[in-house]
Amino acid sequence: LRTRISHVDEFAVQTPSMKRLLQSMAATPIHILPFVTQQEGYTRSINTTTAAPERMTAVFLYVASGEPHKNHRKLIEAWCLLAEQGIYPFLKLTLNQSTSPDLCRWIDEMIKRHSLNIENLGTLTHDRVLEHYRCVDALIYPSTFESFGLPLIEARQADLSILASELDYVRDVIDPEQSFDPESPISIA
Repeated sequence: LRTRISHVDEFAVQTPSMKRLLQSMAATPIHILPFVTQQEGYTRSINTTTAAPERMTAVFLYVASGEPHKNHRKLIEAWCLLAEQGIYPFLKLTLNQSTSPDLCRWIDEMIKRHSLNIENLGTLTHDRVLEHYRCVDALIYPSTFESFGLPLIEARQADLSILASELDYVRDVIDPEQSFDPESPISIA
C-alpha cells in the first residue's frame, strides 16, 4: 500500500479504526462507507446534549505517578474521545509537576483543547488519597504493568467501583467492575 499510495486520490474504508490506521500513512481524503446502510443496532447510542461540559457528574480517580507504563496518555486520549461525543466525566490525577513536567504540560494542553474536566491533585499523602477514595465514584487504572497495584486494593477496601486494565496483575489482586484494553483509548472510553 505504501508504494502505491501516491497514485490514489481518495480512500473508502468500512470502519473508523481503518480510517485511523490509514491516516497515519496518507494525507489523502478518507471516507467511511459502512458495510450496512442501516446503522441501528450497530452503533453505540449515547444520550447527550450539546450543553456545557458540566452535565456529567461521574468522578474518576487515578492514583499513579507519571512513569510511561502508568499510561496517562492513553487515558487522556480516552477522555478526549468522550469529549468528542459530548461526554465530560471528571478525572482526578495525582501527578507531580516537577517529576513529570512534560506529561503535565501535555495534559494541560489537552484540557484546554477539549474542555476536559481533569484536575491534577499533585502528590498526595496516604491519608489524602484515602480521603479522595471516599469522594469519587470510581478508580480508573489504565496502567500497563504493576508489580502489585496497591491503589486497586485500597479502592476495593474503600468499596469503590474499579475500572482497570484487562491484565493479569489486576486479576491477581481484585475483580474489577469493568475492564478495558489499556492500549486502546476507545476501549478505555
